[in-house]
Amino acid sequence: MSSVALQAPTSLRDLMDACFQEAEARDFPPFLTAERQSTPVNATPYVVSLSDLVAGRALARRKRFVAELAATVEALKGLGAEGVAALLGGSAIGPKPEPGDLDCALFYRWVEGRPVAAALATLQAAAKARGLDLRLLPLDGDPLLLIKTVSFFSMLYSKNEGERTIIRGLVLVDCLS
Repeated sequence: MSSVALQAPTSLRDLMDACFQEAEARDFPPFLTAERQSTPVNATPYVVSLSDLVAGRALARRKRFVAELAATVEALKGLGAEGVAALLGGSAIGPKPEPGDLDCALFYRWVEGRPVAAALATLQAAAKARGLDLRLLPLDGDPLLLIKTVSFFSMLYSKNEGERTIIRGLVLVDCLS
């Protein structure tokens, strides 16, 4: 039985933190409990704050990728955008000792102005060169397209290339905390 079921968290965020910790200890399975007992709170994607990642309290084995994610979120600010959330997946989310990169869909919103697409493309290329396979996705567009995009990357990042079987859970990073 999952240890999450035995805990008495004091808030929803406490419960999600406990689920993240258990998932990380188990190399991020898609579900911590039986599939039919799972909910969006206790299953993939597992939620963590960017501040916990940067402080080394989560994904400590992936420091290099975490540092690149934090730098990219900071660089977005310089373009007038705010990183809101990042969906992390691929082989870096799990037991692989030395993954080549971290798959990352970074959702952002504009705070001031709108930089040209070339600036975003340059940021994306720089991140990729440093091991962050980054997709930059705006939140201020068509909501149906946003939901479809999240669904697509959730499926893509949960499996190995060329296969159709879901083998790993994902990490959802709250970039605002």
